[in-house]
Amino acid sequence: MKTFKTLAVIICAIFALNTNAQSNKKEVLKVNYTSGCVSDFMVGMMKKQIQDPQKLSNFLKMMGDYKVHSTYYINTKTKESLFVLDSVSEVKNLSTTGYTFYVLKNKKGEIKGKENFMGKDIFFQEKSNNIKWEFTDEQKDINGYQCKKAHLKGNADIYVWFTPEIPVNGGPHTFFGLPGLVLETNSPFESTNTNTISYCTAKEFNNRFKEVDEKDKTQKSIPLSQVHVKKENFQRMISKG
Repeated sequence: MKTFKTLAVIICAIFALNTNAQSNKKEVLKVNYTSGCVSDFMVGMMKKQIQDPQKLSNFLKMMGDYKVHSTYYINTKTKESLFVLDSVSEVKNLSTTGYTFYVLKNKKGEIKGKENFMGKDIFFQEKSNNIKWEFTDEQKDINGYQCKKAHLKGNADIYVWFTPEIPVNGGPHTFFGLPGLVLETNSPFESTNTNTISYCTAKEFNNRFKEVDEKDKTQKSIPLSQVHVKKENFQRMISKG
């Protein structure tokens, strides 16, 4: 009888450890994204500038070969998150407007980030609840998830597809404030698509979060709204030729 009780205690302990391990493993959502420069705006600009269909096709293919690979982590308990650059697949003789190095959100919902735009590093900060959206009635399926479309308030050129089926507030870049994970985005100079959705341990997330949080602490940041203004001014400039 004593042996049976001991065995039962061991089984319960093992079950508890396995349950706890599975719980910890699913504490942090991990999403891999690929970004490129084939956005609605850039394709429209190329069509205006390149009249030959074959040359246009070749150039769009070259643009499509340029890829930025990033990972988004969000701790579903603390709501801390990190979007961080992993690698860039560059294309010879192709210059782009830039890419995001990282966007970090703390427990208070404060975000800070770093990106390169037109060859210059920009450091920015914002409160995630200041990012507002206008919702549309459009819907589509992305990788088996039912998604809805929303535009950044005040800038219809920036839109996202998000899924309420994964109820986390975040996604790539600075796209916070939506009732679901962002799976696809489009802005004037960049488009982003989801690759894989999985979970990772809190340890992996904490290590990367701490590594990024300790960077660039002495750099002066500007509000995210000023970053948008810089990009909108540049967009208007190249639209006029």
